This record gives sequence, C-alpha cells and structure tokens, in this order.
Amino acid sequence: MDQISSAIDKCFSSLITDTDVKNVNDRKEEFNKFKNTGIPSNKYENWKYSSLIKDINNFSDLTISKKKQNVNLKKNLFDFNHDKIFLVDGILFDADVNEKGLKISQYNNFKKIGNNNPLVYLNNAFACNGFELEVKENFKVKKPLVIYNYFTNQLPSTFINFQHKLILNSNSELVVFINNIFQTNSKFFCNNVTNIELKDGAILKNYSTHENNKSSSLFNFYNVDLGYSSNFEYFNYINNTSSCRDEININLNGENAFASLANLQNLDQKYNHESKWVINHNKENTKSSQFLKTALHDSSHSVFQGKIYVNSIAQKTDGYQLSRALLLSDLAKFTAKPELEIYADDVKCSHGSSSGSIDEDSLFYLRSRGIDEKDAKKNDD
Repeated sequence: MDQISSAIDKCFSSLITDTDVKNVNDRKEEFNKFKNTGIPSNKYENWKYSSLIKDINNFSDLTISKKKQNVNLKKNLFDFNHDKIFLVDGILFDADVNEKGLKISQYNNFKKIGNNNPLVYLNNAFACNGFELEVKENFKVKKPLVIYNYFTNQLPSTFINFQHKLILNSNSELVVFINNIFQTNSKFFCNNVTNIELKDGAILKNYSTHENNKSSSLFNFYNVDLGYSSNFEYFNYINNTSSCRDEININLNGENAFASLANLQNLDQKYNHESKWVINHNKENTKSSQFLKTALHDSSHSVFQGKIYVNSIAQKTDGYQLSRALLLSDLAKFTAKPELEIYADDVKCSHGSSSGSIDEDSLFYLRSRGIDEKDAKKNDD
C-alpha cells in the first residue's frame, strides 16, 4: 500500500494541467476510500477463495493514460454485418456505427458505486477514458454491436483501469458482443468497471469471450440497474484465462424485470477463474437465473459465489441458481458458495451445486472404439 500511495501524488499532480480541479479531487477522494478499505485479502469473506489477491500486490504502476497505440483494426474483424467499437488498452480508439438511434461518446463522468469494493474505488481514481453508449427510446438496434477490446504489447502501465457506461432508454433493444483480444504475453493487471442502466421495457443481450490469456490478471465488475419489465441476458465463455474474477451486481428495481447470468468455462494448467454474482430482487414479480458450467483440467481452479437477495417487499420473486463442475484431474479444484437471503414469504427460490469426475463407463466406451484417453475426455466434455 505504501508503494501505491507514494505514486498517487505524482500521478494526480500531473493531471492539474489538463483537467479540472474537481475531477482530480474526486479521484483523490476515491483513492482515499480505497486506502481506508484496504487491498483485498483472503481474510475477507468476499475474497476468501480468491486467487487474484496475490496478483494485485504485484502491481503498483498506476497511471491515467490517454495515449492511443497504433493497432491494425481490420485484422480481427468478424465476417458478418455489425456495428463496431474499438478499445485499445482500455481507451476508446474508434467506432463505426451507422444507426441513428445509437450514440457513442467518450466516458469521462465516472459513476461512484457505493458497494464498498476496494477495486471499484481504485478504478474510480485511475480510470482512463472509456466509452458511453446510449440507445434512444423505442429504438431497436438492428445489427449486433461488437466491442473489439485490444490489449497491446505497448501497454501504458502494468496496472490499467478503465470504465464504461451503457444506457438503454425505455423499450429499446441491443445485442452486444465483447471480443477480448490479447496481443501481449506481458504480465499486467486489468481493472474494468462497467455501469449498465436499463430503463422500463429495455432489453440488453451481452455476450463476451476470454480466451488464451496466458499471463495477465483481470478483474471485471458489472453494476446493472433494471427498470420495469426490462431484460438483461449475460453469457460469458472462458477458455484458458490465466487469472480472472468476474463480479456482477444486479438490481431488479422494477416489477417484471428479469436477469439471466450464464458462464461456460474450460480451464487447464494452473489457470483460475472466479464468478461472484449478486442478484437483488428489490420489487415484486421479478425473476432471475444463474447458471455456471465448468470443465477443469490439470491444476486449474474455479470459484463460484452466487447470491440471491430478496427484499421484504419483493413478493412473487422467482430466483434460480445452479453450478456444475467436471473435474478432469485429481489436482483440479472447484469451490462453490451458493447463498440465499430472503425476507419475503411468497417466493420461489432454489440453488444447487454439483461437481464430479468424468463418467468412467462413457470413457471406457469411447476408448474401446479406438479413441485415446485425451480425445475421449474431450468428447465426453
């Protein structure tokens, strides 16, 4: 902490010349909250099983960078008709959007989330210029929006922070796909905060992938507020990501709101992934679903902490949660901590978790037909 604190004054003093004093003071206030809360520790319940703890302490190179790196944006484009946002090392680099109801701009006015999360405080203090996306009322975006998120071999520091915001106004619809592209094998820590606001009747489908990230450490925090009859669907595919924690806080603030969270994971070597999800049912007649499925090889480790909270006024709540893990090695590990916190009496909530090794009969069947053990396990997945 002392090492980080010594760098803070130098970083903030350099901002005085190119931004307003209030912005700098707000950032200092958030950093003081981070210092008072402290670096996450396994002593805290929310971080008890986290492998990210050791990674955080290895990085103190904190800067607020606005420098744009040179990237070939055409190299990784998908071959279908879609709108595009390009992020390079956390900074909004470019956008190619041809829909009049979709507005994209640089995001500078960071939202302060009071959830007592030290890494969110740190993000508020150091976040660089991300993007703000807004869909106008009653507008249904026809094409999917792909966010190409590049991490280059010219990172401005080893500890990068960025923040984005999405607003879907009443009765609007959008499909987003986040494609994380790692162009570097250097070690770095990425702290990403995304704020999402869905007004009444809005629908957002959010898909993302994290693949073949061999050395970096990632912390992704989503705060999602849903209004009346709004719908949020989230799907994340994780394939051999070195170290990652995805934390999602959902607030169902309007009747008939619905949220669905789903993770599909495949981890090997010593890779680890954490999913910490909290869905708050704050109004009646709201529904939610949490589903995680993971295949673990070698010495990999997956952690699932899922919570369903039901407010006392949230009658007729329907909450579902399930996690499943397939252990493909004696050294692989799955840790699950499902939680229900219910203060209403007319609700339907359930949770379940299971883990186990591969079915030996299925494995024997495949091997008896000439398939070697390694390929047989892949088929059984």
